[in-house]
Amino acid sequence: MRKPKKRALGVLVGLSALALTLTGCTQPGVDDGGSNPDSSGSASGGVIDEAHSVGAMADYALGTTFKATEPIDISLLYRDMPTYPVKEDWMVFKQLEANQNITFTRTDIPFADFATKRGLTITGGDAPELMPVFYTGEETAYVGSGVLLPISDYVSYMPNFQKNLKEWGLSDYLDTKRQSDGKYYQLPGLMEIAKIQYSIIVRDDAWKAAGLTEDPATMADLTTALEKLKGTGLCTGGYALSAGNNARDILQAFSPNFNTAVGEWATPTGAYWDGTQNKYVFSGTQDGHKEIIQYMADLVANGLMDPESMTQSTTNNDAASAKFTSGQSCAVSGNDQDANRLQATLKANGVDTTVHMLRIPSGTFGDYIGGGQRFSSGMIFSAKLAQDPHFKAILQFVDWLYFSPEGVEFAQWGVECTGGSTDSSTCTYTKDSSGKRTLVPDVKNNQGLGAADAVKNLTTDYGFSNGVFWPANGTFEDLMRSYFSPIMIDFSDKMADKKETATPPATPMDDETLQSVAALYTSLKDLVMTNDTKFILGQQPMSDWDAFASSLQAANADQYIQYYNGAVKK
Repeated sequence: MRKPKKRALGVLVGLSALALTLTGCTQPGVDDGGSNPDSSGSASGGVIDEAHSVGAMADYALGTTFKATEPIDISLLYRDMPTYPVKEDWMVFKQLEANQNITFTRTDIPFADFATKRGLTITGGDAPELMPVFYTGEETAYVGSGVLLPISDYVSYMPNFQKNLKEWGLSDYLDTKRQSDGKYYQLPGLMEIAKIQYSIIVRDDAWKAAGLTEDPATMADLTTALEKLKGTGLCTGGYALSAGNNARDILQAFSPNFNTAVGEWATPTGAYWDGTQNKYVFSGTQDGHKEIIQYMADLVANGLMDPESMTQSTTNNDAASAKFTSGQSCAVSGNDQDANRLQATLKANGVDTTVHMLRIPSGTFGDYIGGGQRFSSGMIFSAKLAQDPHFKAILQFVDWLYFSPEGVEFAQWGVECTGGSTDSSTCTYTKDSSGKRTLVPDVKNNQGLGAADAVKNLTTDYGFSNGVFWPANGTFEDLMRSYFSPIMIDFSDKMADKKETATPPATPMDDETLQSVAALYTSLKDLVMTNDTKFILGQQPMSDWDAFASSLQAANADQYIQYYNGAVKK
């Protein structure tokens, strides 16, 4: 039986938002999670004794299905999504209890308050043992307090994690997560291939009417394509493109091709690693930053992009999506899930067309995607986990569920049907001799797979394909691509030949330095975000750019970046 749920309350006061990229560096003698631990299971001195191995499998190894030797209950920080609110009778819970001997005592936190209430739960001393849905750097604000487990000490007990890390060549990426003590505290989701999420989605009826047959290769080509789309007269709102999310998604997508990071999604700290100079620079003063802002400003000035793109930010990009599906615009920014949803809405509205995602055009720097794109959301652990008698068993379970092919397939697809049955009360998918997976007839998922009229949803009704148990962007290439819709397969294939920009090195900072950095960035971020919007909307002429850059220097941008480059030298 699962224990009663606990609920977190309050507001986090801390540095977690700023800490997104403030991770540490490697120190000599510290195991990287991919080296050879000794026979005692030691990794950087982390040895789990018999007293903390209760319920663990003696023969757990690669290819082993984990099942605890006795029932184990894990305290779990659970992100409760409004689109699939947690249910006690979900199949995912029942299966894990029956087959893995695992139950959870959940601390449920609604998505709307997740970041702040999660922070209070951790800093208030009530952190659950397992805390998924942590993105790179979000753990940094809590490391100094000692409430987190240095998971790098114990990855020798996680053979699937180590195998993936080594075979996929991600050890160097993992080094960027180390803190000033040489350890890492977040166990990242690992991706065998990069999944680039955001681009420009276009209506194929308008694309064809404009006489377009190829995706634009350059930014100039994109401008031409938008001009032709507008020229069809099918974009009744007067603009070819209406971006959502305050244009953060499209700014992020363009950035690598200009050797910069524009918008708060692309650069949560404003510090950008310029691989051509081998140093951090302040993104707001880069030439590439100016070039992207100039490009966007030209789109607005020439009536190609809806100026409301810089202000419309609602759930699911409602405003931008509505303009797209109603025919006011012919293109919108978004990801593959947005594309699938928009295509379905068009068809439901009687519009006989498909959509596709444009390959991101090359920029003045070249044809790139951002470096370090193969980590997904991961998890952190409470330091008190090391005192749990089931410590070793819980690490084995985490390794199986999040990093083994069997565990990931279960978390993603659910329960495979056997014996010819497709009864959705007992199973959720079938798999043919070629390995192709198909949802049973009355089940669909949020990625557009399954029958459109299916009455059950894999996540909402079963708890599978749930970010808490399955990293958002997947893991193994086969399983990632098994969820790709035709739209995403097309987009992924078109993006596959792009190069990666340099992976940013670690920037370990102590608490005092983090506070200084936070104080400086408050004013710098406001200057950048405010002026970017003004430039793009034409409220401020681009001729004022040098004055804007000077204002950043006056706000101590150089001193701010010195903290980062000083951290790298450590």
